[in-house]
Amino acid sequence: MLKNLIYITIFFTSFLSFSQNIKSIAEFKKVGDSLIKNRLSEFDQSGNLVREVNYGRFDSRLKTYRNKITTFELKNGQRVSEYFCEDFVAKDTCVLRSFSTFEFDKKNGIEKQTKFESDSLIRFIRETKKSKRIKSSKTYSWEFIPVEKPDFEKALVLIDTIFYDKKQRKIKRVSYNSRKKKPVVELYKYSDKNYTYQTIGTFRDTTLTFQYNKLQKLADKKSLNYIFQNSENFKYEIEYY
Repeated sequence: MLKNLIYITIFFTSFLSFSQNIKSIAEFKKVGDSLIKNRLSEFDQSGNLVREVNYGRFDSRLKTYRNKITTFELKNGQRVSEYFCEDFVAKDTCVLRSFSTFEFDKKNGIEKQTKFESDSLIRFIRETKKSKRIKSSKTYSWEFIPVEKPDFEKALVLIDTIFYDKKQRKIKRVSYNSRKKKPVVELYKYSDKNYTYQTIGTFRDTTLTFQYNKLQKLADKKSLNYIFQNSENFKYEIEYY
């Protein structure tokens, strides 16, 4: 009877975790014998990321912690704006570093992002379209010399195409750069226990293997755009609605 009760308790706890919506995920990094808060991600009821805080180190010169905060505004499930600021904790102020506006064309399914510097100069313009199995984007970038008005002839052009399998897992990514001859290719292969990530066309092509964990399976099941780090160096706290 006791054994059956334990099984029921484990099942019920697991069921709650997978059925409830995630409100926030706090990431802690192991530093020696201590756990240091590294990142906080907050989600709405639909699983969209609405705010993320990356905790910085203490700035001895300014006598304050410097945290980086990104806030996302959505309307009817579509992104409307994005703001990135640097939080000087001791001074209780968040200095705007960049911001983005988004436009979504329902007819052709294209999302257009325009990213600005804090002084409203344009850093890049990106158009993205996603179908069930393919996501493609074209970016006109003035990353190093932001402009007041777009000059597409002088822009760095980046074209990314991502392919997905039936489970909506990324299986291939092809990235083109207008200033390079060959594209960079990323390949993903999945098995029951792990997946491999391979890069082709970089200075240091490599193949890495990642082990699955229960938390990542939870995030994937809930379609959260969130990557959990390895459990040896990171710990997590999950809050549910």
